[in-house]
Amino acid sequence: MKNEALVIEWLDYAKMDFETAVYLHKNMIPEPLEIVCYHCQQYAEKILKALLIGLDMPLSKTHDLGMLADKIAEVISVPDSVLDACDNLSPYGVKVRYPRELFVEEQHVRQAIEDMELVSKWAEPVLRELLAK
Repeated sequence: MKNEALVIEWLDYAKMDFETAVYLHKNMIPEPLEIVCYHCQQYAEKILKALLIGLDMPLSKTHDLGMLADKIAEVISVPDSVLDACDNLSPYGVKVRYPRELFVEEQHVRQAIEDMELVSKWAEPVLRELLAK
């Protein structure tokens, strides 16, 4: 793969967001609900962008995970569950950075973690396969 180093760099950054979200969710009291959701969205955004790069597709400067996943789906199969998870996570990319833009409760955090993990379980094996080529 000609973009291997760049894909790995994006993957490393994505993993930092994944680990940060999980750590804050499990360890910080009071839990920073909005920040956990933000890192879940950031993980998904970065891993989708890593996939775009790995597929030699143009990279879009967007936080809209649905749009990124739809672009990937033009080239490879993306499960509906992943598309749904991306749609669920998208609002956390921008709105949670500002007061009173998005109301977040513990149930939203649990769902964001689940959605992040779902994207991970699909995207990371796809990336490994691309990197092996």
